[in-house]
Amino acid sequence: MNNNNPTLENLQNRSVQQLPVKLIYADSDFAVFDKGTTEFYGEYDEYISDQPIDDKIIWHKDLTEADLKKLPAVFSCKLGIMLNQVFYTIYSKKKMRQALQSPAHEAALIDRLMDSMKTKATLAINEKLVEVLSDKDNYNANAWQEISSDEATIDSQDKAIAFLKLIKRAYNAMDTVSTDYNKGYQKPGNSSWNQVLTNCETPKSKVFTIDPDLLDDLNLYFLSDVNRDSELNPHKIFKKVIPKKLKNGVLCAMNDEKSVVYRIINDDGVKEAETLGGGMKKFAWEIEVVGGMIPFTNSWALVSK
Repeated sequence: MNNNNPTLENLQNRSVQQLPVKLIYADSDFAVFDKGTTEFYGEYDEYISDQPIDDKIIWHKDLTEADLKKLPAVFSCKLGIMLNQVFYTIYSKKKMRQALQSPAHEAALIDRLMDSMKTKATLAINEKLVEVLSDKDNYNANAWQEISSDEATIDSQDKAIAFLKLIKRAYNAMDTVSTDYNKGYQKPGNSSWNQVLTNCETPKSKVFTIDPDLLDDLNLYFLSDVNRDSELNPHKIFKKVIPKKLKNGVLCAMNDEKSVVYRIINDDGVKEAETLGGGMKKFAWEIEVVGGMIPFTNSWALVSK
């Protein structure tokens, strides 16, 4: 630690206390999927689910006694590093000298520097999670539902109702035990998928991410009328509604709250780095985020062709 720079020391102490990590999760659009921080070191982190009901796993072939001995006690999957990035914030020597003149100036500078790094990291995490939710490969083929561009354009009450009914049908279906809304399970050392019967933990354990412009149209033509505040209203039936632009034509995504996970690993704290000329220096904060979509949990996406 560079004891000649009190500002750096202050930043490092706050990093050790995990304040910047907590701030990122508090501000993230997808905080509902946050699994916290961990002292994990490696390329993968393992996520584990409860043991399924007996005889509810459908394998591609009849299992022999030798096969049964190789099965793990619980479902598990390994998710890799989805983000590894350094976030910088630059300061000048003049500003540093000013900060050292009083505790108030010092606190103001620390807050400004932390906010700069936190904002950049939050935006990067949000962008990665949008990519996860918008990736067709993360969904069962039956749970990647496509509609025409006309059906996706909400410009009347009838079309708003029809769109909301599509969402509610998938919502109801995910509460029923089936193989349609998860990708299945892979045995260790084998890349083939095995079907799994699953359902969401509770009806309101689902998280709904939707294009904000589309949500505005649904509000305009249906939801804004209090007399139509029915069970078609996403704000009533979901644990969390996240207005967010998705990619690859995805209009909205429905996920069990346990189906998407992420957490920061290997937080090494804030470091100081030189910049070129002008008496400028910069603080650097490197984070790694591990996570993604767990394949044996329920997810669904509605996509415009």
